[in-house]
Amino acid sequence: MKKIALYNRKGGVGKSTTTINLAHVYARDGLRVLVIDADDQASSTNGLGLTNDYEGKVLLDCLLEENDPFYTPIEQVIVTCEYETGTVYLVPTRRSASPSDLTSQIGYEYRLSEELAKIDELFDICLIDCPGSTSALNPYARCALVAQDRIVMPVQMQKFSMDAVYSAPEELEEMKRFREDIHIAAFIPTMVSARSKGDVTTVEELEELGKEVGIPVLTTIPYAVKVQTLQRESRPVIDHKSPATDAYLQLAQEVLSL
Repeated sequence: MKKIALYNRKGGVGKSTTTINLAHVYARDGLRVLVIDADDQASSTNGLGLTNDYEGKVLLDCLLEENDPFYTPIEQVIVTCEYETGTVYLVPTRRSASPSDLTSQIGYEYRLSEELAKIDELFDICLIDCPGSTSALNPYARCALVAQDRIVMPVQMQKFSMDAVYSAPEELEEMKRFREDIHIAAFIPTMVSARSKGDVTTVEELEELGKEVGIPVLTTIPYAVKVQTLQRESRPVIDHKSPATDAYLQLAQEVLSL
């Protein structure tokens, strides 16, 4: 199972949207795809059809120490999300299930990696939707970054999102005490308007930076209102033909080949 973490400390850059749409593409292609919603905003969970009042087991339950009475093995947390285009498997989260208590556990950063090792043969690819921080207040991010095989960074074409790109290497440096090989494998420009000179210029800036640091810039995802509408309805983007759909189809292959 290849584990892809979608990471950017800046919120609202398209991490959850990219996670969901890649999952639908992989499911359509017959891959066994698992989504880990490691963002306590629960956007991927909601986008895959679970409502805010979902009362089942969630990610936090499988990250507890195994001797904790509330610990639940990850295979018992997974929810099956059925679509005409294929099946997406989900480890959901819930906003009320705060991960802050994990910080009292020694070595909690390795818990997701340990749980995923138990189900490694059951899935082809795992997409981990990360929260917008690596701070101690967001232990889900630390668990995700330790568990991943590749980190891809969705980047919205705005100043604060680009600031996060420049600061990411320093942030990830702290995580190298848990894993020495942590690094960004690729950038994904998201929500790009071809009509915006600023967006086009920022894509060029990102591509130039990528060349300088040896990080590839993958397919640009164009802005499309329809994608947001489909997501609110928990429908796959591949239900609707558009440039964004074509971009996600191409991006899925690029991510898979990292």
